[in-house]
Amino acid sequence: MAITVLMHFLRPDNNPRVNFVSEYAVGNYGWIMTVGFFSMAIAQLLLITGLLQQLKASKKSIITFSIWCIGGFLFSTFKTDIPGQQPTFSGLVLHGIAALIAFLSLGISMITWGSVFKKNHEWADKASLSRVFGLVSILLFLIFLFSPVWLRGFTERLLIGWDITWLIIISNTLFQKTFSDSSYKYFNK
Repeated sequence: MAITVLMHFLRPDNNPRVNFVSEYAVGNYGWIMTVGFFSMAIAQLLLITGLLQQLKASKKSIITFSIWCIGGFLFSTFKTDIPGQQPTFSGLVLHGIAALIAFLSLGISMITWGSVFKKNHEWADKASLSRVFGLVSILLFLIFLFSPVWLRGFTERLLIGWDITWLIIISNTLFQKTFSDSSYKYFNK
């Protein structure tokens, strides 16, 4: 998230209202945005690993979050096409369509993880929150998808910010529960 904010200052030639975040990975300082994307993809993989160690997850929650993780690695690896240039397979399909599928899958995943959280008393307080985040994420995804071209960068940033907020909340909760569980076991030997 910090890298995305930084890129707005390093690349003032991109208009945040119009240009996609992925466009920061093309051109000057593009490597910095690529590092940011890969960092997020690795963090996603670590998050699902941690969740699976803590919780008995449903197949739907595992599949939808795995699609999000795979999409994260795809849109990190393959650069987007710049509007006005000839579309490429890697930019259109491996980056663009992979990102769309990944973001939709994350919204669905938030809802399915809400059901998983509800079944675990230690996570039950995150169940409703996760479902609300998922529903709003899907709504923001649709708003982004159908927004006019001159507003797509802005609506994309709303979606990304919302989704990253959920990822941070769940990561923080996982960290707190893992830390408190391990310290409890350590001090009660």
